[in-house]
Amino acid sequence: MENHPKKLYEYNFWAHQRILDHLKTLPHEIFNKEIKSTFPSVSATMVHIYATEYLWLLVLEGKEMEAAMNEAINLREKLGEQSLSEIEKEFQALNARFQTFFDSNTDLEKKIILNNPYAGKRETSLAEIVFHIVNHSTYHRGNISAMLHQLDESSLMTDYVYYWYSDQLLPNN
Repeated sequence: MENHPKKLYEYNFWAHQRILDHLKTLPHEIFNKEIKSTFPSVSATMVHIYATEYLWLLVLEGKEMEAAMNEAINLREKLGEQSLSEIEKEFQALNARFQTFFDSNTDLEKKIILNNPYAGKRETSLAEIVFHIVNHSTYHRGNISAMLHQLDESSLMTDYVYYWYSDQLLPNN
């Protein structure tokens, strides 16, 4: 039986890697260039995506949400000064941690009580949290695409359907 939450996360990492690979083909200054958008730069958007995924992984691993949020805030400050290649390494390490999580958690329909300091308590499944992670990151990859267009640079498609056919894609598709 296919593990759909894991497959969704694999798509998510694939899409991140496509964006990171594309950013490496653009002028170096594009990554940190200030722009009027949801975030002040592409790098700030990537850091936000990373820190948020890190936060949710901690929750998936059993950490209370408030403590996970505090760790993510501290991490965001540390990552803010990193280069594109350093951010890419962070994403690869985070992906490895997610794979370890998936390998050791066979019941992703398991329910937990999520205690969000801003919204309160609610019961949710691990799978639902994974769906949120992917949805959140997809939204912000869209921000990056718009930012690149504002900077007169090309973007690329990272829709889920492209993941389905990723073994058939040409490098610039």
